[in-house]
Amino acid sequence: MFIDILKSLWRGKSLVRSLMNEALKKYAVYGAVLDVGGGVNPSYYAFLQKKDGTRVQSVDGRNQAIDFEKDRLSAQDDSKDCVLLFNVLEHIYNHNFLAGELFRVVKKEGLVLGFVPFLVNYHPDPHDYFRYTEEALQKIFSAAGFTEVDVKPVGFGPGAVGFNALATLLPRVITAALWPACYLFDSALLKLKPQLRRRYPLGYLFVLRK
Repeated sequence: MFIDILKSLWRGKSLVRSLMNEALKKYAVYGAVLDVGGGVNPSYYAFLQKKDGTRVQSVDGRNQAIDFEKDRLSAQDDSKDCVLLFNVLEHIYNHNFLAGELFRVVKKEGLVLGFVPFLVNYHPDPHDYFRYTEEALQKIFSAAGFTEVDVKPVGFGPGAVGFNALATLLPRVITAALWPACYLFDSALLKLKPQLRRRYPLGYLFVLRK
């Protein structure tokens, strides 16, 4: 993982996005997929496994006339095998409505896979409303009707939190040079206090099923 993250940082990705992409390598999408808010050809497609016959439909408020806070998603009930929601929920004030729409369109035992940032900077697109804890995500998606809600912290340690904030301000050559020191610092600290990994998440990956 260390080398893959270093390469990603050199390409200009943030640490939180790099760690998210690494986490996605474990997951496969299949069948009819609805990507909510991902835009055109988002970079995370390269990290997800895709089974033969996968068909992706994208719906995005930046280039389509849809408001995720009040408009129904452009899919029939129980019609999608997988739904993707990456780095969107923090920009939605009426998040309960959108959670209900995810539940509506995904098939029984289908997969909803998404990510939200946590210990990261303010980033309006065009708004930035929330930072969700693990407990909040559990309650939101359980209330929407999902019977399986698995929320996984994505991060490394307190050093990674500071690094992620500084990396956006520094040239990528300096960022890449600082990453080994950050990695060694957090690795040593987490050996002494492994519980800190859950206390300093950069974000949360969530996996949902009806």
